[in-house]
Amino acid sequence: MPTNARSLRVLVVDDQASMRGLIRSYLRKLGFESIDEAESGSQAAKLLGTKPFNLVISDFNMDGGSGLDLLKTMRGHPVLKRIPVIMVTGNADKETVTSVVQAGVNGYVVKPVSLEALKARVVHILGELV
Repeated sequence: MPTNARSLRVLVVDDQASMRGLIRSYLRKLGFESIDEAESGSQAAKLLGTKPFNLVISDFNMDGGSGLDLLKTMRGHPVLKRIPVIMVTGNADKETVTSVVQAGVNGYVVKPVSLEALKARVVHILGELV
């Protein structure tokens, strides 16, 4: 059954405003309307406690709490562990990929992020979007 993107809330986490803006733009093209942003893993962890999210898209390397730290925090929490996470990374090396997979990531996208790559990951996790 297709997923209605408009009904879902997404959290985009990146310490670079330009990257948050790019991902937000791509998500809007995919039909998402409820998109929140955080500048760090620690800020995202606080925000995750304030409202329900259906998907988190997080950068791997950030000041103020990495994406890997955020993922580990989420996977250790009884409610947040159910939220799918897509990791965005400039490092496609085996060590980085292995660390996020072992921590429980649902998918990852390598920078530079393209609309097609992001859509493929989102559809793989959430199903076809309408």
